[in-house]
Amino acid sequence: MRILLSSILLVASSIPAISQSVKPPAERVAQQNALFEEQYESDLRNFPERATAFGDYRYNDRLNDDSLAAIAQRHKTDEDFLHRLDAISTTGFSDQDQLSHDLLIRVLQQRITDFNLKEYEMPINQQNGIHTNLADLPQAVPLDSVKHYEDYISRLHQIPKALDQVTEVLRAGMKDKLMPVRFLAEKIPAQCEGIIAADPFLRPTKKYPADISPEDQKRLTREITDAVNADVLPAY
Repeated sequence: MRILLSSILLVASSIPAISQSVKPPAERVAQQNALFEEQYESDLRNFPERATAFGDYRYNDRLNDDSLAAIAQRHKTDEDFLHRLDAISTTGFSDQDQLSHDLLIRVLQQRITDFNLKEYEMPINQQNGIHTNLADLPQAVPLDSVKHYEDYISRLHQIPKALDQVTEVLRAGMKDKLMPVRFLAEKIPAQCEGIIAADPFLRPTKKYPADISPEDQKRLTREITDAVNADVLPAY
């Protein structure tokens, strides 16, 4: 009986401490919103091409890092965000704040599951992949200023490295026997040959905005042509 009473007193005395450690809902919502913003900004940095598509041009001179090391680092980042978000109590949250919490939890859990299943080791197929995504680059970036043209040129120079990174990932997939069906994979070289023949990377040189000077147009055309001939087409 003495032990039982001691246990009850111990639990009872701990209740105020527990209740005091839980922050008011408004503070926890603010903490969650700050975490949402941090996670969103992390995604923009990690996926510059996505940032461009969203209209955020801070990382316009970069391509995505698709190396095995970068993929592993993004996985660790996802695990960290999931741990921190899961630690935020949603007691007293509005339906909207609870839904936002649950949705990001689900997104991060799905990313972690995909990583554990090594889905990243099959990044291309007969319909799309880095080879087709890069071919759409001229239509996927803003080209309304000298700076944006220079960002485009910077991305062109990075294409060999990007293709090497995906090749590294594909070789890891071969090792793990995670590969597309052969008769589908055999269509990919013909796609690359078609991209080389069409050479879409020179399209930005066909027409410039009126406020770009003739001198800059000439320079940009030369730099784009050199990047395509020296880096892009040999890499393909």
